[in-house]
Amino acid sequence: MNVNQLRPASQLAQQFGVKCLAYGGPGMGKTPLIKTAPRPVLCVVEPGMLSMRDANNLPAWDAYTPERIEEFFDWLFKSNEAKQFDTVGIDSVSQLAEIFLTQELKRNKDGRKAYGEMSRRVMDLVNGLYYLPNKHVYLIGKQAVRDENGVSTKAPYFPGQDLNVKVPHLYDEILHIGEANVPGQPKPVVAIRAQPTFGIMARDRSGRLNELEPPNLGDLFRKCMS
Repeated sequence: MNVNQLRPASQLAQQFGVKCLAYGGPGMGKTPLIKTAPRPVLCVVEPGMLSMRDANNLPAWDAYTPERIEEFFDWLFKSNEAKQFDTVGIDSVSQLAEIFLTQELKRNKDGRKAYGEMSRRVMDLVNGLYYLPNKHVYLIGKQAVRDENGVSTKAPYFPGQDLNVKVPHLYDEILHIGEANVPGQPKPVVAIRAQPTFGIMARDRSGRLNELEPPNLGDLFRKCMS
């Protein structure tokens, strides 16, 4: 290494894109939100895609087995074809972990080892996505309600304990998608919460997002990167 190899930190931010973990209750539009992202490709890990029935131009890969999941990520991380996409969506990372856990429970009589192996495999993929250059990442998670210091708090869901700490800690943006009271609106509307509030986990490491943002990933990514 020499001093000539150093680059402005801003270049590193531009290189890696926006990596977000989004979650919310059923029917809030988490999946169709990927349609608002720049040049997306979607890995579908769980059925129930009726909300995407009009997404004729959005490339998607069905991955309901461990083998299909691994095939998608092998293509994503290694192929030149994947370079044409700007956004990677995973629907859902919670179900991806469940699929790996089911496989590991069949392989291991020791449940603790099965959970450990599942966590390792999921983190390998989640870390790979986080460090993927020139890509935005939109991880969709299921919603859980956990006790945080005596407060019932909505948060992303993963099986076991390990991933519930490691995945949210890693990702820059934790976005809650749900109904909220937005100024100027006569009744609650679906919005993206980027700042925490009482009983809802959220985070914006970019420092550019409002507490509530409209449900448009393209606009949100541009704000984070500006």
